[in-house]
Amino acid sequence: MDLNAIRTFIEVVRAGGFSAAARRLGMPRSTVSLRVRTLEGSLGVRLFKRSTRAVALTEEGRALFDGADAALGALAETVTSIGVVGGELKGPIRVTAPSDFPTRFLAEAIGSFRARHPRVTFEVILSNALLDLVSDNIDIALRIGIGNPQDAVMRSVFSAEYGLFASPGYLQQHGEPTTLADVRTLILPPREMRSFLERRVFRAAFPAEPAIQANNFLLIRDLAMGGHGVGVLPVGLCTPDVEQGRLRPTLPDMIGGVTMGLSFPNRADMTKRVRAFADHWARELPHTRLMTAIRSS
Repeated sequence: MDLNAIRTFIEVVRAGGFSAAARRLGMPRSTVSLRVRTLEGSLGVRLFKRSTRAVALTEEGRALFDGADAALGALAETVTSIGVVGGELKGPIRVTAPSDFPTRFLAEAIGSFRARHPRVTFEVILSNALLDLVSDNIDIALRIGIGNPQDAVMRSVFSAEYGLFASPGYLQQHGEPTTLADVRTLILPPREMRSFLERRVFRAAFPAEPAIQANNFLLIRDLAMGGHGVGVLPVGLCTPDVEQGRLRPTLPDMIGGVTMGLSFPNRADMTKRVRAFADHWARELPHTRLMTAIRSS
């Protein structure tokens, strides 16, 4: 079915005749007539009753107009909504980040981006699970480099450091440890994350069964701050509490860093809006207070 022929037919109905439709469409009357006759031939029905002075719709023509006019209008709206017109970005972006990543910095990046591109919408999924970029329909993932698929694109953004932290009260009660074996109550992330930190950050093995295991760094921080043990934590996450005296770093020789970055399914599937937000977020992240604290700790 020729959509141009249907559009021409609709214009003839709206204009009230072939000559008027030709003027509106900027084409010869003969072309308009040919398109309508071709459409009638493909459908096997007459769409107009013709006379020397006027045209009128047949029953079949009325049915086609009623259905096609609304359908072509909806199609035009859809094409407009997914396109980029005059440099305007629009459409959804699905972002995932670790559930314990400080949300203020993601909120600032999304807010400042939407101030420039208000027709871009966001769906944010905070999870420590390694979501599949394709099957879970993720546009951008903030990752620390573990388990990134080989066909994904990884863009390094900053280096995050990890260390061991405890409350001043805990260290006063149990003493300052000199080795990992001196820590009586160790609070660690789950096995997968723990194995990654052992290999890539600390270059040391943790106990197979820690005193407390939690899959959220905010909870580990709160447990350590409450005097319940020594927690393995991102340095930047603890910086405000260290400054306020609620936490103290311990075993400073074990502090190590790992590169964090933005991950995408592949370059071919990256839309203009996703690429624009990735560039924006990559520029914003290294300058946040959290990242500055990480680098200066």
